[in-house]
Amino acid sequence: MQNDLLLVNLLIMAKHFFQAWLPSPEKINNMKIMRIFGQRVLTPQLWYINRKSISKAMFIGTFWGILPIPLHSALIILTILIFEANLPIGLLMAWIMNPLTIVPILFFAFWIGSKIYGVHMINKDMLLGVFHQIVHWIENFGHGHIDLSLAKILATGLLLEALLFAFLFFVFTRLYWRWSVVKKWRSRQMK
Repeated sequence: MQNDLLLVNLLIMAKHFFQAWLPSPEKINNMKIMRIFGQRVLTPQLWYINRKSISKAMFIGTFWGILPIPLHSALIILTILIFEANLPIGLLMAWIMNPLTIVPILFFAFWIGSKIYGVHMINKDMLLGVFHQIVHWIENFGHGHIDLSLAKILATGLLLEALLFAFLFFVFTRLYWRWSVVKKWRSRQMK
């Protein structure tokens, strides 16, 4: 009985940490992109702080954050609404993943894609050329030329990279959460 009470207290401590750190539902709801989804973003399930909702949010945010596509925040919100994961964590993961790591993400995606299709790894000039083509294509709303053979390598690599890292973040979050609860539980038992 006492062990169960300690475990509950530890879970409450983890929740308090996240609640103090994460923005409020009202602050998130005031963001422009949230107007599309209306009051659904204020659903309490999207704000739960537990191992399952946080790990699902890590998966969703990492997956969409790695893919350099426009409107990834809207896709994250839509996916979070479907799977009822933690909304702020999902958005935070994408906002951290995309701008800070775009060059390594693209390089690793080309490496994965080149291994899958059995082609030699492309050099820096080819990578920059494809990146320029994609940016030009996006800026001109779909008008322009993209070398589809290289785009196929990139798209395949990005998809697999997004799935791989999303799965790793999901598993790491679950294991870390469990490890931290057990560690705190054991330290309290020793007192």
